[in-house]
Amino acid sequence: MLKFLDFDGVIVDSIEECYIISKSAYFGYSFFSYNEIEYKKIFYKYRGLVRPPHEYLILHKAIEIYIKDRKYDFKKLFIETSKNIIDEDKQIFEKDFFQKRHSYQENNFQAWINLNPLMDFGKTLIDSNNIDVYIVTTKNKAATIALLDFYKIDVAGIYANDEIKSFGSKGELIKSLMLKKDKQEAFFLDDSVEHLDSINDGRVKCFFADWGYGENSTYDVYKY
Repeated sequence: MLKFLDFDGVIVDSIEECYIISKSAYFGYSFFSYNEIEYKKIFYKYRGLVRPPHEYLILHKAIEIYIKDRKYDFKKLFIETSKNIIDEDKQIFEKDFFQKRHSYQENNFQAWINLNPLMDFGKTLIDSNNIDVYIVTTKNKAATIALLDFYKIDVAGIYANDEIKSFGSKGELIKSLMLKKDKQEAFFLDDSVEHLDSINDGRVKCFFADWGYGENSTYDVYKY
């Protein structure tokens, strides 16, 4: 059986790192005029809405609007905000996000590692025989490899942000891998219902990681 695992929120708790990096990419050299505790609390609460990294741009824009007027339903605000952001701005933000992450890694690797502690589930993968485990993540591949290497987690393969983009969704990528490897059974573990919803292959059993950032709908919770 093939095992497809998400990374952020499932194996590694990257929420603090993503807050710091995305905030830096969004505000740049602009003055941050908000109450840090309040702003961060909102980010943490709704981080689960973010799927591809460029959606941190949407999240920060929505937070700014929400702080000024709390009448909004935040999830609806997030969706509406996304409609007003052009593809070019998404691409620019995502490129800057990854560049800032790389810079953080290069300048203080241990500090960056400390911002990405293992989830308890992630600890079960250390020094294990993960020959059928594949990471499917919207994180960039270099950062994913660095963290897996540091925590001594070996996997059969890593499919990151660029590969998912080329297929259009995690579901399409997983379907392709199932065909390529001629397997008849697999499971997919993610903390994003939207990613789980992208599966349209009956051979793949989907499970929700309730220790992550998203909110479940009707998926079975994975027990380990």
